[in-house]
Order: sequence, then C-alpha cells, then structure tokens
Amino acid sequence: MDDEEHGETSIADRCTAVITTQQWDALPALLEEAHPADLAAAYQALPEEDRATMVQHLPRDFLPLFLPQLPGADAVEILGAMPDHDLSGVLDDLSDDVLVDFLQEMPGTLRGHAFHLLSESRRKAARDLLRFPEDTAGGRMTTAFAAVEEDFSVREAIEALRTIQDEAELLARIYVVDSEGIILGKVRLHDLTFADPSQRISDLNDGDTRAVLATADQEKAVRVMVKYGMLALPVVDDDGRLLGIITHEDALEIQEEESTEDLERQSGIAGDAAEEVYLNTPVLRHVRRRVGWIVSLGFLGLVSGSVIYSYQNQLGAVFALTIYMPMIVAAGGNTGGQAATMVIRAMSLGEISPAAFLRVAWKELRVGLTLGSILALCMTIQVLWFRPDFMAIDSTLLLRFAATVALALLSQITASTLIGAVLPIGARAIRLDPAVIASPAITTIVDATGLLIYLNLARAILPLG
Repeated sequence: MDDEEHGETSIADRCTAVITTQQWDALPALLEEAHPADLAAAYQALPEEDRATMVQHLPRDFLPLFLPQLPGADAVEILGAMPDHDLSGVLDDLSDDVLVDFLQEMPGTLRGHAFHLLSESRRKAARDLLRFPEDTAGGRMTTAFAAVEEDFSVREAIEALRTIQDEAELLARIYVVDSEGIILGKVRLHDLTFADPSQRISDLNDGDTRAVLATADQEKAVRVMVKYGMLALPVVDDDGRLLGIITHEDALEIQEEESTEDLERQSGIAGDAAEEVYLNTPVLRHVRRRVGWIVSLGFLGLVSGSVIYSYQNQLGAVFALTIYMPMIVAAGGNTGGQAATMVIRAMSLGEISPAAFLRVAWKELRVGLTLGSILALCMTIQVLWFRPDFMAIDSTLLLRFAATVALALLSQITASTLIGAVLPIGARAIRLDPAVIASPAITTIVDATGLLIYLNLARAILPLG
C-alpha cells in the first residue's frame, strides 16, 4: 500500500473511531484534516442506527461538501430528514448539477417541497437542467462556469470573474462568447492574469469551439474529453449557445457508471447499481436485480434437457435426472457469476475489503437462499406440469422427482452464490487478481458441486437401487 492510500485509510479509520466511540468533541479537528470522501466512507461503514447520530453532529456548512460524496439514495435520505431551515440552506449551497442529481433521486413529494424552498434563480437553473434526460450531456453538465464576452477588455473580464469566483467550478478555462452567448473559444486564466489590462479578450481567444450538444449521449461527451485531453467540455444548444460544461470529475463519474452498467449487463443483472453501495444495499434489492435473468436462463437451460427427453421411455427414471442436470449446473454458474460481479465491483470501488468477508458471506447467503427458493418453486411447477411419461402413473415418484430437482436447485444456487462472493475476496487476500481468478474458478467449482448435490440428493430421495 502506498503512502497516499495509507493516509486515506488512516483518516477513514479515525473517522469511524470517532463515530463509533461517540467522541464528538474530536470531530471538528478531524473535519479540518479529513477529506469529505473519507468521512463518507466512514458513514457508509456504519450501522443504520448510528448514521443519523453522525449527521446530527456534522456542521451544516460541511453537508454540501459531504453529501455529494454519498450515493444519491443515501444523500436524499439525509436531506429528507432535515428541518426546512437546514434543508433550504444546504440546497442553496449545492452546485447546480449536484442539486439536480438529488432532485432527480427524490420522491415526488420531497422534490416538490425542495423546489419550494429554493430561491427563484436556483429554481430556474434547476428547471433548465431537468429538461434534459440524466444520461445526456445536458443532464450531466453544470451551469457554474466562467464566460466573458469577446469585446471585453482584460480589466473588464477580471472584474466580471471576481463576481462569480465563488460560484464557478473551473476558472482555469474561461469561455469566450458573443453577445448572444454563442461560444467562440476560450482563454486561460494564466494568460488573462499577465495580459495588458486594456487588451481585448478577442485578442487572447484561442478559437477552440469544440463542444458537444446538450442532447448528446453522456458517453459521447466522455469520448470527446478523452480524445482531446480536455479538463472540461462545453455543452451547447443547437445554435451553439454555451449552456454549461462537463468537468473532468463528471467524466470520471460517467465512466464509472457506464463501466458498471456494461459489467452488469454481461452478468444479467438488471437495474442501476452505480449509485449503490454493496454492503448497504438491502438483500431483496439484490434479489430483484438478479432474479429475472436467473429464472429466464433456468428455463433456457431446459433446452439441453429436451434433447435427452426424447429418450426417456428407453432410459427410465435414472436417465430422466439428466434432463435437469444442464439447467442445475448452469444455474449455479449464473448466480455465482452475478455474485462475483457485484463483489469485484464493490472491491474495485473500495466499498469492501477482505476484512468484510463475514458480512459479504452473510449477505450473499441470504441472496442465494432467496434466489434458490424462487427458481426451485418455478421448477417444481414445471416438473409437475411436464410429468415425464414413465412417472405419470406413480404420483409418489413424481413428487419425489420434483423434490429432488427443487432441493438441488436451492442448494446449488445458495452454494454457488456464496462461492461466487467469497472467492474474489479470498483471491484479494492472497494478493491475486480477483477478476482473473473468479470466472474460471467459479465455473470449475460450481460444475462439480452441482453434480455432487444433484446426484446425492437423487440417491437419497429417489428409488434408484
């Protein structure tokens, strides 16, 4: 671990210690030293009952720095619990883009109440941003940028910048516009500082009008920024009027969200986890996001079994077990892969470490039991409806067969989900790359466990002797 990472960990540990021991008199000094992100990490590691206590002890003027470091749902929960006076003050101190992100996350009643507490100018700025979908450049931009007109003198430009110095997010790049707000280029603050006060801004303008339309996809905005190495990207309307900018920080957030989305699509995980913290996400939400593909792929796994089914009359009950074997083995691979994806993502974002082994195992055990129960119920109904011909005259045998398939699925999915979750943590603990180890190891292990579970249950439940 390098010195910088060690320092960050130390601050987060001290934050956690202050909070868990309730040494609130030490908090002001720690806030002077700690980055809000470290405090947010400590907050997310706390049990639910301690979080409200921590927020109550934070200075109100620290909250606009602290809240943007949290997942949107957590930040909105804190905002929703505030009295109107504090809520109004915090909302006014948030940047326009962060304010809009929180408004989009709020339930309708709270959003309307928050709008009512905003000043007229903030309401207008929020409405201007809310008209763009959140996954577009317009939805991700901030309107807190610096711009001066081309016919200004350097002296006039500096005076204008002084009036917005506390509002603009990025003063290193100052955009040049005409009288109608159409972007004409930009000028560096460095050049402005050392230029002759009487010189015109048009003489310093670099003429760089690279920008992206407000309606463009956020991924396109990031690609442009990466391609040209830009600290900020202007966002314009169809006429070229400068509406806002996407900062480097915004671009990093977009990249993280898009990477998470791509990773989860590959693993058949529905929904949006970019704003979720793994250990703080309820078990049922994990289940809802994973269950659709697991059930769909479970039924798809029966396609392989249908080939074997054509031989059922010749091969009897023993071979009928193989109809469901591909589906049971595949279900384990699918659920194990989903669990590994969620855990690897959480580790890469610093949300969990090997020390959280037992908490992760307990969470995924419950997720696996719930997913396994759902698919076991679906397959029980399918077996009873499918009724292999050689079992049609023996209802007891049919029920035993259905129980074998259901219990095997429940056991396999539970075990595979648990294995998929703990393998990446184990790999990290012994300094191996979890992303490299997880997939082949999970495939090998769950294939073997699936067969062992299924065949041993069949031996115990069915009259195979």
